[in-house]
Amino acid sequence: MTLDRKQKDLAKKLARLSLDAGGQISTERVQAVLSSLGSQTVRARRALLKAYLHYLQIEDRRSRLLVEHAGDISPSELESMRDRLGKKYGRTLRLETRVNAALIAGLRASVGDDIYESSVAGCLAALQSALL
Repeated sequence: MTLDRKQKDLAKKLARLSLDAGGQISTERVQAVLSSLGSQTVRARRALLKAYLHYLQIEDRRSRLLVEHAGDISPSELESMRDRLGKKYGRTLRLETRVNAALIAGLRASVGDDIYESSVAGCLAALQSALL
């Protein structure tokens, strides 16, 4: 069963209702949303739950700061970056770090679909595309 526009909007609203004041997904709020869906038919509920899960995953990505780095980076720098980007996005960001030797030097930070690149590999890729 596919969802119409009204049902997709409902799934988006339910996903937004599942967030706490800091923009993080709240277990208690998710449980409240799920319990409110009990009155629908199984077929309608399944389609709505799939859409709800999709929008929750989007919200989860928007709340995650993934920092990939080639070398060492201090915890204070990471916290500072998380705080500044958290203010920009208006929510508390969950910090995840990953070593990525392919960056050569520097770092790449991403929040949701936004990517902030400050690495040698990124500069080389930009230079290569400008020359071709």
